[in-house]
Amino acid sequence: MTKKERLIEKLGVHIESKDQLAPLAARILSTLILSGKKGSTFESLVSELSASKSTISTHLTTLQAANRITYHTKCGDRKKYFTLVPDVMIQSMTEMLNKWKSERELHLEIMEYKKEINENLDKNEEGHFDLEFHTDYIEFLDLASSAMQKLRQKLTDKNKNE
Repeated sequence: MTKKERLIEKLGVHIESKDQLAPLAARILSTLILSGKKGSTFESLVSELSASKSTISTHLTTLQAANRITYHTKCGDRKKYFTLVPDVMIQSMTEMLNKWKSERELHLEIMEYKKEINENLDKNEEGHFDLEFHTDYIEFLDLASSAMQKLRQKLTDKNKNE
């Protein structure tokens, strides 16, 4: 197995579980990630992934419908060159930021509830909540979200300039 094949497999397994995709769809995305802007042809995907034409075709159609991949052609060449949608990473980051925002709001609500319980209890009384985890987790989410927003903005600006 070549280094590229091992990486396609490893990345494919990661994408498959993260995005809940079929194994071959995840490996198509992995292959396209490693192909960059030049893209991959239908024929090269069939060959590289050792899958049937119909299966590759089905997954390409599904990935296009999900706005994960696109294709371009080259002058004088009838082949389609499949690539990732340029802002797919930005979409993924936005989804992650939304998830973190939801988690943050939930932890704030839980923390507020626990604070109310603590106010009605004596410090030594059983049932007193330690709020340190929630405070630390919210701080982590704030820092991670800030870093992710900066990276997303950088990618957005780069995509606009290309």
